[in-house]
Amino acid sequence: MYASKYAILSHTWLQSSPEVTYNNWKNGDDLDLSHKGYQKLVNFCRIAEAEYDVTFGWMDTVCIDKSSSSELDESIRSMYKWYKDAEICITYLADTSSINDMANDRWFTRGWTLQELIAPERLNFYSREWKRVVSDATHNDKKIKKMQKIIVSATGITTYHIHYPGSASIPTKMQWAAKRQVTRAEDVSYSLMGLFGVNMSIAYGEGPERAFARLVNEIINATPSERIL
Repeated sequence: MYASKYAILSHTWLQSSPEVTYNNWKNGDDLDLSHKGYQKLVNFCRIAEAEYDVTFGWMDTVCIDKSSSSELDESIRSMYKWYKDAEICITYLADTSSINDMANDRWFTRGWTLQELIAPERLNFYSREWKRVVSDATHNDKKIKKMQKIIVSATGITTYHIHYPGSASIPTKMQWAAKRQVTRAEDVSYSLMGLFGVNMSIAYGEGPERAFARLVNEIINATPSERIL
């Protein structure tokens, strides 16, 4: 995506306020500076530069032109790699004030955030006030034991698999995704492509059953010796 290092944002979309979109940014819309979506963008950029010395950033709401079906298709199919290659994944937990309520954050229930947890080599969690949930010199919450315990509790994913997801079986990965929620039904399958290392076209409107059937077919073709269920 970028020739130089970049930060990437993992978050859940705002429920009570609109996000800043690609078109807002492109058209130079006059945005209210107190707008929650705008504040999210500003804080992401601020932290990326101040704490990680990164001057490029990627945020789905602003960086994907959803009016272009080809760009949306490419972005969805590339997203796992983009999260994996990021210098830092800044993860914003909008429902979290401290480590004590972190496990109940909505972020742990959403479909797309599964790959956003697994893919990045380096990930740090930020509270609703945009402060590190836990300060640590490693600058990688995936390596902090007390954070690992919370991740395991909230997701059911073992610490070993957080670091080595490729070693997990197909049924195990399916279990990780089983209880997660999505806005568009087909995203149940589209959000898992990167996790299984497969690729398929995006066809919103095809329905969740057809999307899942195509996903399973791609997985079988990619790993014919593994059992699916």
